[in-house]
Amino acid sequence: MKLPEFDRVIYEYNPLFEVVCQLTFPPILKISHQEPVEFQDEIRFQYPLFERTQPQIPPEIAKVVQQFNLPLPNNSAYIFKSEDQKWNLAVDKDFIALTTSAYERYEYFREKLEFAVTIFERIYKPSFYTRVGLRYRDLIVRSELQLESKKWSELITRRIASELYDSDFSGSIQSINKSLVLKVDNGQVNFNHGLVYVENTKANDEEEAYLLDADFYTERKIARDENVWNILDSFNKSARKLFRCSISETLHDALRPTNVDPS
Repeated sequence: MKLPEFDRVIYEYNPLFEVVCQLTFPPILKISHQEPVEFQDEIRFQYPLFERTQPQIPPEIAKVVQQFNLPLPNNSAYIFKSEDQKWNLAVDKDFIALTTSAYERYEYFREKLEFAVTIFERIYKPSFYTRVGLRYRDLIVRSELQLESKKWSELITRRIASELYDSDFSGSIQSINKSLVLKVDNGQVNFNHGLVYVENTKANDEEEAYLLDADFYTERKIARDENVWNILDSFNKSARKLFRCSISETLHDALRPTNVDPS
């Protein structure tokens, strides 16, 4: 997919509510059978909070399994959280993932990810990576941008939602849910977007919003070297272009962009 070029910007009203990077690798049994004490000791000043998730097993299934004296699945992920809980680092036997709800710019996110991955690779030495993914989730809420009077066709481009521009039935649209798989540099993207409903606390009611969910990934053998970071850098550039070509100039301006270096 050839995406148009745009100047790189940072938005004052950042619509991103979640960014996730996940690296998967062949299972490392040491992680399943031994708590990551050494790993935690090296990251705990950045991620002092800890919890362990347990697999969710339907009660009826668990009852049957116990009747036959079979072991219940005990796979669980280790979750390390920043003090404000806006940054989560998850480790399991076959992946490491960084999630944030406080994304500012890619360089800061990559710095935190590289810090954790470097320590993880030194301790656990994954053979190679089988999947590299970087996901951006944006939510456009008109009331938060003083755009209540604007139609979605004035904010979302025809390129991704031509239905909004059809005068015969655009006013009757109750829901849009689109799912695309597109080729991009170094991989592909699952691009899901459409109308959703969120809570408007001021009006004590639900409000229509537009979700843009772009999950960039590649699934192939990737060595533990700079190639991983080159792939993530490429995904970040593609994500910026995809978001920008999905929104109108009106919405772009309402988000209050500031130009930054073109890297």
